[in-house]
Amino acid sequence: MASGPMKRFYGALALVAVAGGLLIMRSAGNRTPPLTTDTVAPLATGPRGVVLGSDSAKVEIMEFSDFECPWCGRFAVLQMPDVRQRLLPTGRVRWRFVNFMIQGHTKSPYAHLAAACANEQGKFWEMADLLYQNQEDWVGSNSFQSMIDGYAERAGADKARYRSCIGERRAWGQVLADKRFGDSLGLDGTPTFFVNGRMLPATLNVTVDYLLRMVDSIAPARPAAQARGAGRAAR
Repeated sequence: MASGPMKRFYGALALVAVAGGLLIMRSAGNRTPPLTTDTVAPLATGPRGVVLGSDSAKVEIMEFSDFECPWCGRFAVLQMPDVRQRLLPTGRVRWRFVNFMIQGHTKSPYAHLAAACANEQGKFWEMADLLYQNQEDWVGSNSFQSMIDGYAERAGADKARYRSCIGERRAWGQVLADKRFGDSLGLDGTPTFFVNGRMLPATLNVTVDYLLRMVDSIAPARPAAQARGAGRAAR
């Protein structure tokens, strides 16, 4: 039978174990379980990715991208604003963003889930911009989940609806479907671009000027005089 000092020792040890267990439970309750490409989720059906631009555009540019990829971030920050200003307004181009998480990017799955949840509310592009503009901050942080959740609020997503989507992983099936689509094409890096189904070389420095030349070769812009004449005839 344990003596008095030993009873006190075992009692203290039991308290430490209980306190530690409560701490672990509390921590687990505040953190979304790890997401990987093996995480079970029903795959979404229908078109892949998120689209920006005209449905009737003759040219579709498809971008496979990873939110943790620095090269993807560079393209998003330096080139994507010009895509919106110079390519999309022509009506000749449709842009399709496809989720493609790279193995080893352990924080990327949560970012893609968060962007997909923002997309439920029509806030995907605002969320994507914030993720890329602040990429170094959240990728380098241990509290990256709370930081990313903050970006969703800044993007204009309703907090309760967003948190519900995250907790239920409602949009994870779409993210996984995108990833498997890229896998089926044999992709192993990001960003990877396709123009009307043709994959651009991985070594190519993709710029808006280069894309504009490709678009012109596929769907030439109508001369201004011709466009004005067509407008008058339509009246």
